[in-house]
Amino acid sequence: MEVPDSTLKQRTPASSTSTASQPSSQPQSPQSDASSILSSSVQGASYLVLLQFVSRMLTFTLNQVLLRFTSAEVLGIASVQLELLLNTILFLSREGVRCAAIRVSDDTDTRDQSNHSQTAHAITDPTTPKPGSEAYRLQKLVNMVYAPIPVGVLMTCLAVGYNLAQLDSASEASFPGHRLSIYLYGAAALIELLAEPMFMVAQYKLWFKTRVSVEGTAVIVRCVLTCALTVFGARQAAAEGQKANTMGVLAFAIAQFVYGLLTLGGFLAAFWNRSEEKEQNKVAKAKKDDDEKDGQSGGEETISMKALLPRRLVRTGKNGQPEYFFFDTQLLNLSKTLTSQSLLKHILTEGDKMMMVNFTVEADQGVYAFVVNYGSLIARILFQPMEEISRTLFSKLLSDIGPVPSSSSTPSVTATTKSSTGLSETQLSNLAVSRNLLLTIMKFHVLLGGIFIAFGTHYTATLIDLVVGSYWSRETIAPAVLSLYCYYVPIMGLNGITEAVVQAVASEQELAVLSYWMIGFSAVFCGTGAFLMVTLGLGARGIVLANCVNLLMRILWSTWFLSRYYGRYLTRDGSAISEESARKDANGFVRTFSSVPWRYVIPSLPVVGAFSAAYAITSVSEQLIGWDRLLDKALHLAVGVFAFAVTLLAVFVFEKPFIRDIKNVVRKRRG
Repeated sequence: MEVPDSTLKQRTPASSTSTASQPSSQPQSPQSDASSILSSSVQGASYLVLLQFVSRMLTFTLNQVLLRFTSAEVLGIASVQLELLLNTILFLSREGVRCAAIRVSDDTDTRDQSNHSQTAHAITDPTTPKPGSEAYRLQKLVNMVYAPIPVGVLMTCLAVGYNLAQLDSASEASFPGHRLSIYLYGAAALIELLAEPMFMVAQYKLWFKTRVSVEGTAVIVRCVLTCALTVFGARQAAAEGQKANTMGVLAFAIAQFVYGLLTLGGFLAAFWNRSEEKEQNKVAKAKKDDDEKDGQSGGEETISMKALLPRRLVRTGKNGQPEYFFFDTQLLNLSKTLTSQSLLKHILTEGDKMMMVNFTVEADQGVYAFVVNYGSLIARILFQPMEEISRTLFSKLLSDIGPVPSSSSTPSVTATTKSSTGLSETQLSNLAVSRNLLLTIMKFHVLLGGIFIAFGTHYTATLIDLVVGSYWSRETIAPAVLSLYCYYVPIMGLNGITEAVVQAVASEQELAVLSYWMIGFSAVFCGTGAFLMVTLGLGARGIVLANCVNLLMRILWSTWFLSRYYGRYLTRDGSAISEESARKDANGFVRTFSSVPWRYVIPSLPVVGAFSAAYAITSVSEQLIGWDRLLDKALHLAVGVFAFAVTLLAVFVFEKPFIRDIKNVVRKRRG
């Protein structure tokens, strides 16, 4: 998990307890403090990655069992409609406050010590934290993160009320427990918000292990409980001679409600185990003997449970007089700004679910949720780590190079190479290395996408039939939608890497411009999705196609931006740009793209031919051999394995420069 820079600058060493009212008497150097925080962040990041991997794999595995006992309609209601309800409440209630609260300061101002004296005299309660202390900073954060709770109550009432208004009698009759499930999801969101103060304190103090243990346990119980209740409902329906699962949507709702309870209870238990109150009780009980075990827990930082409650604070105001407050005005205003921005982010993130709810029936929603369950596994495990690593790597390589100038300006050039770019040889070398690395990663995504398109598209029905049964492979359009999703995978990968690099090198002004472009792309996405799903009646297939259009536009914008960025300093062959080249490349939309050799991303002609032949062969195999019987599946898979081996051989033979570049990247990483 990333820790904002402002936090790194303001945090004091974590060796002191959170309830101390004074700063540590043994100050540490800024380098030591930053090193300690960085070490905790790296260790914590490993915990979070492990949590993501285990929870994703467990969820995916249990879903394969779950899907055998539930229908597409039930899955659509639970994974699209109710998940959208939950995410809307949580995201809009807490996201802005989370981003703002982590920037707390200690209100230290050494300009007028007399004012500090007045403030100190104003503090009549000896337990009230004083400005400048770690406890003061922590209390400001705790006060702020109580704000999402009343906001969440309002959001829950609005969201639950809207969903209940949309629930008709036919849907309620077809899916027993639907109304109760809406209430349970709303209650689960509120319970989860009650744990927000403890979540943010753990986040602030870098207690990642605490967070992983609590959330990991809750995720596992939710998955197991959902599966168990669904299987129970299926067996009960079979015993009663009913076709529909007796638990249905209610299984998901009960599991989510239990998840909320476990999250709140888990954080309470974890904080009690680290509380000063528990330590005092232990010391009191063990006071009769001098057992050294009494001090074993001293290695862990403790916190008072009272510190988790809101408390009025006092600081020196602008007029030099003591100022009493619960919520810091600056943080509150920042929270409002970030919350308004999070609304746009929420629409961008959940736009596909919103469109599915409004333009498709429950069956299509369930198929889409089914397909995303498979597609997101690739995105989370492979694409997301690559994007995060690329963002960090490119930021380090290009951190000292200025942003792209506005379109109206051109680079200043002179006769010499160095003066024409204004960069040193090291900076130019970093630019060339980063550009080559970007092209290599993009080519990797293209080749990986070729595998998904050539082989995945004609094996989706076989895979679904083997893994989750004939209902999903024969009675729904899941195979067709998943086949279409295979085309979306390489587009998703290319968009992720190009936008990660843009975010790493763009200035704040350029990122603001990108936000406006994102609004435009979202508008096109909504229009395209509505046309495909409603006018053409493509349902779940329409939303996948709309996503492809959306990401292709974003890829085009990102490559245009990166073409301008690299074209400002480098020629196509990687050398420093000359005066004549700078003038030529300064004008023209198409000419801008020519400044970067994007042709390298496209595989060689023999490799394209191998992928095309594999696509045709697997298509014919699916039509002639089929996948009805187990023997047919085996023969169909054998054809695919043979075609894959030939295609892979073509890649190794005709893409030797790319293989060499990959080996160089791996060698440098090990070095």
